[in-house]
Amino acid sequence: MYLNNIKLLFIQPCVAESKKIRFKAEFSSDVSNIMPYLNSVVKSGSYNSNMPSFTFKKDSRLINIYANDMTVAKAINETDAYSIMDFVKDLINETYDNKNSIEPNYEMRKKPSAFKIYSYLPKKNCKKCGETTCIAFASKLLTGVKTLNQCAFLEEEQYKEKLKSLSDLLEFA
Repeated sequence: MYLNNIKLLFIQPCVAESKKIRFKAEFSSDVSNIMPYLNSVVKSGSYNSNMPSFTFKKDSRLINIYANDMTVAKAINETDAYSIMDFVKDLINETYDNKNSIEPNYEMRKKPSAFKIYSYLPKKNCKKCGETTCIAFASKLLTGVKTLNQCAFLEEEQYKEKLKSLSDLLEFA
């Protein structure tokens, strides 16, 4: 086992969503050498070799892994915090155990822009998604506030290809 434990350091109210929490936890080992492997395993993550750090989302939670610790935003409660810590510990240990069969990825993924997302939307500005324009909807897709299934037009047959492209693009957002 590479990472023996993760120790919760503190919990605070979440800045992004007041009914949720954010927390910081400390690793029992430096995990910076595992990050390029995590970057290959978690396709939606983003590796920054300069810090080093690895950031990804699990459901609505934003998880930042650093060499010796991690921070998480938008966790539900303390129980959820411990669950996320267990998830990250398992992810790191499984990645370490399998690293000989994983090609490390040292590249930083770039997030698509709202305009790139918008280019795949139907551009009807119908307001059915709750936004006044499709570009506003695209921005909310990038931040995770909205989901693709909230655009009724994307379910239509003529937009199936665009829906697939959007799903692929948002995997890296």
